[in-house]
Amino acid sequence: MKNFAAGILCFCVLSLLFSDSYVNAQFNQTKAHQLSLASSFAADNSARIALTINDNWRFSPDGASSAQMRDTADDNWEKINIPHTWNDKDAFDDTPDYRRGASWYRKNLTLDRNLKNKRIFLYFEAANQTADVYVNEKFVGNHIGGYSAFAFDVTDFIKDDEPNLIAVKVDNSFNADIAPLTADFTFYGGIYRDVWLIATDDVHLKVTDYASSGVTISTPQVSEKSATVNVRGTIENSSANARRIEIVNSIIDAGGAEIASTVEKLDVKAKSDQIFETQFKSVANPKLWSPENPYLYAIKTTIRENGVILDDVSNPLGFRWFSYDGNGFQLNGKPIKLRGANRHQDYAGMGNAVPDSLHVRDLELMKSAGYNFVRLAHYPQDPAILQAADRLGIMLWEEIPLVNYITISQKFNDNAATMLKEMIRQHRNHPSVIMWGYMNEIYLRVPKENAENIRKETVVLARNLDKLAHDEDATRPTTIAFHGNDVYNQMNLGEIPNIIGWNLYSGWYSNKFEDFGKFLDDQRKRFPNRPLIISEYGANSDLRLHSNAPRRFDSTAEYQRLFHESYLEQMNARPYLLGSTLWNEFDFGAELRGENMPHVNNKGMWTYDRKPKDVHYFYKANWSNEPVLHIAANDWKNRAATEIKPQKIDVYSNAAQVELFLNGVSLGTKNTSDVKKATWDVVFNDGENALVAVGNRGAAKMTDVVNVNFKLITVNSPEIAVNVGSNADFIDESQTVWLADQPYKRGSFGYIGEISPAVMGSQSDKNIIGTSDDPLFQTQQENLSNYRFDVPAGAYEVELKFAEMKFDKPNQRVFDVKINGATVMEKLDLVRDYGAQTALTKRFAVNTASGIVIDFTPIQGKAILSGVRIRRL
Repeated sequence: MKNFAAGILCFCVLSLLFSDSYVNAQFNQTKAHQLSLASSFAADNSARIALTINDNWRFSPDGASSAQMRDTADDNWEKINIPHTWNDKDAFDDTPDYRRGASWYRKNLTLDRNLKNKRIFLYFEAANQTADVYVNEKFVGNHIGGYSAFAFDVTDFIKDDEPNLIAVKVDNSFNADIAPLTADFTFYGGIYRDVWLIATDDVHLKVTDYASSGVTISTPQVSEKSATVNVRGTIENSSANARRIEIVNSIIDAGGAEIASTVEKLDVKAKSDQIFETQFKSVANPKLWSPENPYLYAIKTTIRENGVILDDVSNPLGFRWFSYDGNGFQLNGKPIKLRGANRHQDYAGMGNAVPDSLHVRDLELMKSAGYNFVRLAHYPQDPAILQAADRLGIMLWEEIPLVNYITISQKFNDNAATMLKEMIRQHRNHPSVIMWGYMNEIYLRVPKENAENIRKETVVLARNLDKLAHDEDATRPTTIAFHGNDVYNQMNLGEIPNIIGWNLYSGWYSNKFEDFGKFLDDQRKRFPNRPLIISEYGANSDLRLHSNAPRRFDSTAEYQRLFHESYLEQMNARPYLLGSTLWNEFDFGAELRGENMPHVNNKGMWTYDRKPKDVHYFYKANWSNEPVLHIAANDWKNRAATEIKPQKIDVYSNAAQVELFLNGVSLGTKNTSDVKKATWDVVFNDGENALVAVGNRGAAKMTDVVNVNFKLITVNSPEIAVNVGSNADFIDESQTVWLADQPYKRGSFGYIGEISPAVMGSQSDKNIIGTSDDPLFQTQQENLSNYRFDVPAGAYEVELKFAEMKFDKPNQRVFDVKINGATVMEKLDLVRDYGAQTALTKRFAVNTASGIVIDFTPIQGKAILSGVRIRRL
């Protein structure tokens, strides 16, 4: 069993409070409070000053040459604030792809005269994916990689008492030598995290050590009775003189009291770095960091010379130790199941340019669901996330963005190694981080033309990265996430990292839920000592799609819930698993996706704009210690059907028993299952229906209420809408329910003819142009002969919906459409007349003495129909 102990510092750029007069920029108050300030001296006593310079930038998408930064006409530049991305809109429109290229950012910055004789650094939390930084038109430096911080000493480029032009060329173009090469998320371009100005004395804790804090803290020994703390750091002397200094390290408890300190004298040569190390040999009875009690101490590191403070940085410290093997995970000597989700960093309407407050809120939402573990997919994330995880008691798996395949080149390998080193040095002192990942599904998209060599070189790279990770941080295990293919075992990739993650989607990308457990049992049999985590599992859900008979790929909320219920039950039956991270906590941007919500991966427990789905409460009921009672009908409050019959209503609760009422009448009390679920057959009345669930957890009495509007649809209804070819109801923006398709019955409506069960409910993964109601067009009937509605005599509007998803050239599908014998569309060729993958809606006025029959006559290929609505005039 492997045992790791780590004393943790929370990376902190900000060490001192200061006045805004130090620079013409706005102080980011939110980040300042999150960063645990070391002290609050007056400005004249400040040793280190750090402040955001996020405001009043200019942006130009023309990144062709460096001459662009000299275009001084501000009218040619868009005024923006950081964080910023240029892909917040084009990554979600109907035009394929999004702009990946170079853009310019610039800002005029005048330093206050009080910063004279300070070392000046520019610190970028991230820019995707390469950045060239200039000061006053002189090249300062370049950074490669879109998800880690980087810093430059710009002292020699800055002018005192006059404006300085800061210009940054950012480029998110594809580059075969920079990961990620491909992935199921959008590679938004821009300076999308905070930018800081840091001012220090000539003698300071090193800022440019891979943009780390310059201090590393570890705890070689931790127990409930005592702990040792090692502090190691690098001091940089930029001055022309040797300096004799003191290094003071103090441990501060959560109440602000100093409980121990060390003092060390050092001689630092001119223009050189000096490493220091010190140890606290025994901290008595340390309060341990855990999800239940995430107690944080602080270590304050101070550089002094002749009693004058030269630099001063404070870092949170957490005491904990953990171990793992093929039978589970232990924290502080106690077994614990790692339970949580993956998290991408973007947000609806913002792309990846998300403020710290929303990053933090995401972690708070996950904590409230009972999670103790989060996988930061698939890249290092904002410092605010790491700080929030420390504070909330959420353990983290953090990884670099090597996804799908690698490039065989030394540059690719070097860039990957730098990304890994940056991630570890910047974040290794967070108590929340418990493992480092360096590859995800790395054999998923290997190019066929050189597959064998790429697979072999991937193993070589993995060994090198694994060694580097342990060289940088011997206190944490390494991990790789595999997709469900045995090629990883065949290539012996599973023998390299300490922990294996499996991304498994049986019942979504493959056929049966039960195959998930069978796969795990096979791995357990073949590799009984291998520590395993389920690093991904999930299914789509579009809250506009619903079904009482859900099926794979229909993207209904009901199928997603069945998927997760099955997986949790199967994981609970396999206690040897270290834990799991479901895919994904929040819907996120994935521009290459078509599907029912183009450009969005909607496997989340929450929507892209952070509204909870019913499935969220399933996990909260299972994992939270808070009382939970939730009727899983919030996602489907507006219902319709052609007959009144029982519908299954689930309730998620950690109460032992739940009673459900419909319109004030009890439907009975039921015990909740092992996965905290109880189910009733409910017959809704035509009209409004009130569902009320009640239960008790200890002394807490719980109640949940959902009002369901149920509409009975018959041929006498004023409107009949059908989601043709689908097993699911679709609810559009006007709350019209487009019913699941059905065969014709006398006195009702439906298609005439046979349709393959394999076709019904199958949904195209293509984006439909010209509509936001993609699901209505992505399912269809092909080769149907007619559609019949036995409506009474009267005047009607007939609405037909079409989209060509199979062909991209004309003359491959041509057909006529008739209504009650009259031709309304002759020789309809969707590609020729409207374009492939393009929504077409046509409406026709019809008077009938008895019923409406829509006939489809193929001329070339087979006729199709995606949706039909009959509305009485």
